[in-house]
Amino acid sequence: MTQAEKGEAENGKDKERDREREQRGVKRPIVPAAVPESLQEQIQSNFIVVIHPGSTTLRLGRATDTLPVGIPHVIARRHKQQGQATYRDSWLLRDGLNKPESTEQRQNGLKMVDQAIWSKKMSNGARRIPVSPDQARSYNRQMRPAILDHSSGAKWTNTSNHPEFLVGEEALYVNPLDSYNIHWPIRRGQLNLHPGPGGSLTAVLADLEVIWSHAIQKCLEIPLKDLKYYRCILLIPDIYNKQHVKELVNMILMKMGFSGIVVHQESVCATFGSGLSSACIVDVGDQKTSVCCVEDGVSHRNTRLCLAYGGSDVSRCFYWLMQRAGFPYRDCQLTNKLDCLLLQHLKETFCHLDQDISGLQDHEFQIRHPDSPALLYQFRLGDEKLQAPMALFYPATFGIVGQKMTTLQHRSQGDPEDPHDEHYLVATQTSDDTKKKMYSSILVVGGGLMFHKAQEFLQHRILNKMPPSFRRVVENVEVITRPKDMDPRLIAWKGGAVLACLDTTQELWIYQREWQRFGVRMLRERAAFVW
Repeated sequence: MTQAEKGEAENGKDKERDREREQRGVKRPIVPAAVPESLQEQIQSNFIVVIHPGSTTLRLGRATDTLPVGIPHVIARRHKQQGQATYRDSWLLRDGLNKPESTEQRQNGLKMVDQAIWSKKMSNGARRIPVSPDQARSYNRQMRPAILDHSSGAKWTNTSNHPEFLVGEEALYVNPLDSYNIHWPIRRGQLNLHPGPGGSLTAVLADLEVIWSHAIQKCLEIPLKDLKYYRCILLIPDIYNKQHVKELVNMILMKMGFSGIVVHQESVCATFGSGLSSACIVDVGDQKTSVCCVEDGVSHRNTRLCLAYGGSDVSRCFYWLMQRAGFPYRDCQLTNKLDCLLLQHLKETFCHLDQDISGLQDHEFQIRHPDSPALLYQFRLGDEKLQAPMALFYPATFGIVGQKMTTLQHRSQGDPEDPHDEHYLVATQTSDDTKKKMYSSILVVGGGLMFHKAQEFLQHRILNKMPPSFRRVVENVEVITRPKDMDPRLIAWKGGAVLACLDTTQELWIYQREWQRFGVRMLRERAAFVW
């Protein structure tokens, strides 16, 4: 028998073995057995896509990628009929801002912010001298923009071919006069269900499928027909809606065609991404802020808290404070997507949590909108840059009235089949132990608190607010805002990528065929958290 014939015979036996395994229901290894073991793990991870869907940004990438791709989590859909009214999900605007009590609540919140600023001394021991908005207003009101160029260089998205949909950056730059609806499928960390156009569960899931599929094809260069060779790790909020998670898993496995999935919570992934075994995770996103204590890969259900505000509320608050100080760009509109992008940029550029920066400062910014000249504005700001981020700690300043702002998740009943459920963890530790651990590693992730001196500000605030009884028990309070000098917006995604490589993850995979047969029961059996 020649070598070639021998090889063919061996090949035939392998195929035969595979067929037998298929019939017995044994899962075929995704990597051929001929690959050396050292390479197998790398190849396996290369065929795992980690998806972290945020309210404003979608982050995704292969588990082997150093950094994920981030795109605006938004879709523009072409009108089905001519003359159809345009619908746009708002970004910085939200319900509850224009109630009769909103203005008074805003003013009261700002008084509390100013009191807090005044009560904390500067590093030289002196009190800060408050700056009244009137001092900046007279200067700002007389400022007129300088024209840098008669063409801004920015362009609207080209829709001459009438594409059915546009995703990400292209959706943000759709001309408002074009016949497109704008949808953000996730708001405040949850599916954006509402009674308006595109607000049904079916429509929101369809939007997510299009955005994610587009990003996988364009950014990761994976053809959709090849997803049957890939598996997915999906990050979900700590306080999640079971029905929505079920629908997302179904979409990923049955509609997009991934071969397997692991679902895990953002907070636990944040600990994996930062290399901490236990931490109190404070995740400040664009739309929501969530807090949760994680110990050895378990998110304690009774510590989960979600606050319905985040970075975009700070941006809107900053705009209100700048208006009081005579903001010179008078055509700014919170309904205009490009103005919202500008306000986010101004917040990220100028806002801080540094008590030592005081008095009026001169600033400038540019506006480059399509079909308009490039403009340069100069203006002065004082305490507004510190007041806006402090509104996160005094949320009355946001002026939101009549909305549910806090969500809690209470402890589960316990699982008789799990001897190490969270009741066991609570019973085998003194509460003091947990508090010590949590105070000594408070991990701040997400993009909503990336202000200069945020770490020192938060540390000082926690020490001041800590009950005296805890102070005797807790040896040190440590706030971590950039673990391993990483971008805090990417830490949870990075943790998902780490999860893909862990041996213990192998038993968490839910495969397409199992989901088809058993459905949501697989989540109860395989989820790494109490479902």
